Formats: sequence, structure tokens, C-alpha cells
Amino acid sequence: MTVIVVMLSVLPLGGGIWLYNPDLPRAALERRWAPPPSQFVEAAGVRLHIRDTGPRDGLAVLPIHGFGSSLHTWEAWAPLLEDRFRLVSLDLPGFGLTGPDPTGDYSDERSVAVLAALLDRLGIGQAAAVGSSMGGRIAWRFAAAEPGRVSKLVLMAPDGFASLGREYGARPFD
Repeated sequence: MTVIVVMLSVLPLGGGIWLYNPDLPRAALERRWAPPPSQFVEAAGVRLHIRDTGPRDGLAVLPIHGFGSSLHTWEAWAPLLEDRFRLVSLDLPGFGLTGPDPTGDYSDERSVAVLAALLDRLGIGQAAAVGSSMGGRIAWRFAAAEPGRVSKLVLMAPDGFASLGREYGARPFD
């Protein structure tokens, strides 16, 4: 009986030690996931991980990733676009390698301010905003708040909108 109790005590501890996987140092993550053309720029007080590729005089395209994602979402699209367009992708604050926003504000309004500051920092007056999921909602909010900064708006399954034909907030099977 004592052997069984000891085994039941030791096995979870051993399993926990075996499964333990500590976070990698930030420098190692940046070496792995932010090789050139990645760079880090400051905008609105946030150190943003961005990729700015394509011709500097081309129409700027600003793809905005969804929740739980990063600028790597757009990697398959980059080769198709960056020969004709200036492609500026970023990790939103709190995602990917950008890290937390020092203000602690993750509202859509703050995201709009960060995007505007990034475009200012890069000298881009106007861009086509492309957003997927949460990024679609932020792209829409950016276009609404800064209409002169958005030449085109592409939304792919944006979140945060009521479904047509249904009362906002209604439960699915009512």
C-alpha cells in the first residue's frame, strides 16, 4: 500500500518535471522569428515588430492580423504583393514579438492610435487596410476614425459586428 501511495505521489511530480518547458529568452525568440526584413520601431510609445517590404513609392498595404496571431499570418501573401505594393505588416501590441502596450490600453481606439503613429513614423500618408477577424474590426475602426488615411478597406470575417436579420445580442436558437 505504501509503495502505491509513493508511486502516486512521485509520478505526477516526475511528469511535471518532464513536461516543464520554460519560456525562451526574448533575444532567442527574436533571432528565430524576426530575421530580416523584420525590424522593431517605436510608435505611440510601443516597440512594434514590423516588416516593411516592397517599393517605397508603391501603394501601401497594411495587413492587420486576428486574435492569437501575428504578422506571420501574411507570409504566404507577401511574395504575391510586395513586388507591386509597399507591404507593412505588424504584430499588434500584446501579440507576436511586439509585447505589451506600456499603457495597458488594448481598446480599439488605442489600436487606431498605434496604427496612425506607425504610418506617421514610416512616412506613409495613406494605406489600404486589410484585416482578418479581430484585425478586420480594427481595420474598420481605423478607416472610420481616419478616413483620409485609408485608400481601400478589405475585411475578412471581421469580428464585433451584429449578424444581418438578427436582433443584436439574440441567442442563436431563439
